[in-house]
Amino acid sequence: MALRRVLRTPAATRLATRAPRVVAVALGVAAIAAALAFEHGGLTAVFGAVVLGLAVPAGADTPWRVPVASVTSAGRTLVPVFFVVTGVTVLTSGFHAAQWPLIALTVALGVVGKLGGGYLGARLGGSRRREAARAGVLMNTRGLTELIVLKVGFSAGILTAPLFLAMVIMALVATAMTGPCLLMLDTVGIKRGSPARTGSA
Repeated sequence: MALRRVLRTPAATRLATRAPRVVAVALGVAAIAAALAFEHGGLTAVFGAVVLGLAVPAGADTPWRVPVASVTSAGRTLVPVFFVVTGVTVLTSGFHAAQWPLIALTVALGVVGKLGGGYLGARLGGSRRREAARAGVLMNTRGLTELIVLKVGFSAGILTAPLFLAMVIMALVATAMTGPCLLMLDTVGIKRGSPARTGSA
């Protein structure tokens, strides 16, 4: 809260307007420092970066938009590094202890839970069957967010190596299913004479 007040001062606002690149570098360094500080304090590093992000003033008309966009762009460039680190963690920590029945059960429960929950929720909300099916398919995708949560849980000792491996595979399988399943639903809709509306996950 104190940092948020500082960043809203006229001096900080002028600096963000006149030197957005310098401010972007400062934000990146501060995010890394906050992450290391939180990790040193016994929490997961991502919380430090999140707290710093919450302190930065938000809004389309704020001068902080340009520095934040620069940091975001750099972060997207580094996303493959995160996937590599996660993959190495899986191979070194969980792959040797792989329990394939556990993996199969995790994938099945994860997919059925998301598809079924999304479908039933949409149907209870009054959606038609095909629209409800699309909602379930889109809910099933996990993407980067779940991998981050799983990495945090594994680093904190909440997840065992076999369970971490099973849930990472489940996240990847569920995400990879989204495109083909949507295409299949659209194809079925076209064959029935009711072209599906285009959408994105």
